[in-house]
Amino acid sequence: MIRGGVAALLLAACTAEPIATPADTRPPAAMSTMDTGARDLRPLYRTEVCARLPADALACDAVLRRLPDEAPGQPRPAATYLPSRYRVALVPGLFAECLEGVVRPFADVESDLRQAGFNVHYLSVFGRGSTAENAERLAREFSALGSDTRPLVVFAHSKGLPDVLEFVVRYPEGARAIAAIVGVAGAANGSPLADELYPVYRDWIAGLPLPGCKAGTGDELRDLQRDVRLAWWQRHRSALTIPLFSIVAAPREERVSPILRLPYRKLARVDPRNDGQLLWHDQIVPGGYLLGYVDADHWGIVMPLSQALPMAAAVVYDGVPRTTLVTGALEVVNRVLAAAP
Repeated sequence: MIRGGVAALLLAACTAEPIATPADTRPPAAMSTMDTGARDLRPLYRTEVCARLPADALACDAVLRRLPDEAPGQPRPAATYLPSRYRVALVPGLFAECLEGVVRPFADVESDLRQAGFNVHYLSVFGRGSTAENAERLAREFSALGSDTRPLVVFAHSKGLPDVLEFVVRYPEGARAIAAIVGVAGAANGSPLADELYPVYRDWIAGLPLPGCKAGTGDELRDLQRDVRLAWWQRHRSALTIPLFSIVAAPREERVSPILRLPYRKLARVDPRNDGQLLWHDQIVPGGYLLGYVDADHWGIVMPLSQALPMAAAVVYDGVPRTTLVTGALEVVNRVLAAAP
């Protein structure tokens, strides 16, 4: 855990230079992510999330940020028993495999969904694997899921989203069971941090020995550079027919874990609406569905770190209703799928 945490901090903070502004370094195509073409489902998602919060919970606006352009909420239709319709797959991101001995993304969500009757699969990927390597590993994971014919809704965190998308493109037959993919703080369009830190990471950090995961080559961070991701979308977006959804982590600064404050402030020089690793618009899948903006940072939105490691409570803010965010998304996904031709 200590080595993994050190590596993550080095990755976030190994350059003292400020992140360059968009006009300085981004290719013109990168600016198109500001207009993602995403279909806005925030009112539907807010209705589902708020309905699932306990009566004594904080106001829903403390969980989902309400930006000025969000339309009013919509009436909630009758709920559906979703475990009979879908299975759920959970895919972690960069470094997650290295930390599995202590905590893993979606741990509480996985347990809660099983108790609710869902068939849940945690699909492990290489903690420091490239998207190509992890696509191959996911192909093996999907082929081992058994004969259950219910379609899968895949929730992918951070780099797990590009890994899953690469799997869909490379192994379309293996991906037939997927009904929808939901990025949870997903690195859809990469990160300026990857642009800045790639040379240092490749030369100094990728090969550091970490428990539980093999050494990297640097390709795992290269895959998160914005020019790489945007070129990927240009090549493959038209071929992707699986509905793609985005849950965006966009915390207020006071909700950013102290351990992520430095990279948050670096990214805030470009846009304060970031989660400490990704800018808000880089989490939105082009041409997909936008579910909502969560007041949580990049780790808190998926990882119950303070539960697994109480001594970390002082440096993380992870009091997030993660299961509620996922079950609310499942209900909205079901509605979209039911309405499709």
